[in-house]
Amino acid sequence: MFKRILTYTGITLLVAMAAAYFCFAARLFADKSGERICKMVSVEILDSTLNKFVSKEEVVKLINEYDGPVAGKSCDNINLGNLELMLNRRSAIRESQVSLTRDGLMKVEITQRRPLLRIETSGGGFYIDEFEYIFPLSESFTSYVPVVSGHIPLDLNAGFRGEAEDEDTPWITKIMELGRFLNENPFWGAMIEQIYVAENGDLILSPKVGEIKIILGRPDDIEQKFRKLLAFYRNIAPEKGWTRYCEVNLKYKGQIVCKLNNTPLKIKES
Repeated sequence: MFKRILTYTGITLLVAMAAAYFCFAARLFADKSGERICKMVSVEILDSTLNKFVSKEEVVKLINEYDGPVAGKSCDNINLGNLELMLNRRSAIRESQVSLTRDGLMKVEITQRRPLLRIETSGGGFYIDEFEYIFPLSESFTSYVPVVSGHIPLDLNAGFRGEAEDEDTPWITKIMELGRFLNENPFWGAMIEQIYVAENGDLILSPKVGEIKIILGRPDDIEQKFRKLLAFYRNIAPEKGWTRYCEVNLKYKGQIVCKLNNTPLKIKES
């Protein structure tokens, strides 16, 4: 009889312990499920001091419009890879990183594209970034980079974004050599405001100061040509007078050709 009581008591305790365990496990699982609910979105624009093409509010709106609002959604039902692909297709976004913390915070880090040149074509205005990626101008922000206009040999449709076609790549690569030079040399980057492409393909530069026309020619031997331009600004113009010249031609090797009172003046490099 006593053994039977002990047996029943033991079984009762085991059942009670099992019930308590499953109850605790269910509550723990429920709590963990609650933690895996997305609670809010936090956006950081990593290079916001350089450009402001994209705002935090716009990123949150894009995410919520993609597959419905994410706040309150189970983290297991959120495809982070698809969100990154969607954001990266936005023309001014170069890279996005989307992650979820254990407490349900969606963290979004955005790196914007950094334009070096702006081109004005028959299909509209576009930026070209440091990786030769072309994307349309933004209505919300203007990047103050040198503007290229004139006879641009590109046929771009309005709203085009992406890399240039194979036949257009050589010209993009050459013009970007000039864009990179101006970006890496702050003095000239601040000096040159406009780049005009002549019908024969020559580049004509317009400085921010003065009305002189600078004929660069084809975008090759760029560093050598700007050394000649520096010699003009340091030696020729101060000695002869800043207002006596309307044009300086750098396209000919070994010389600077200045147009003085409608008369060409050739000056050999020293």
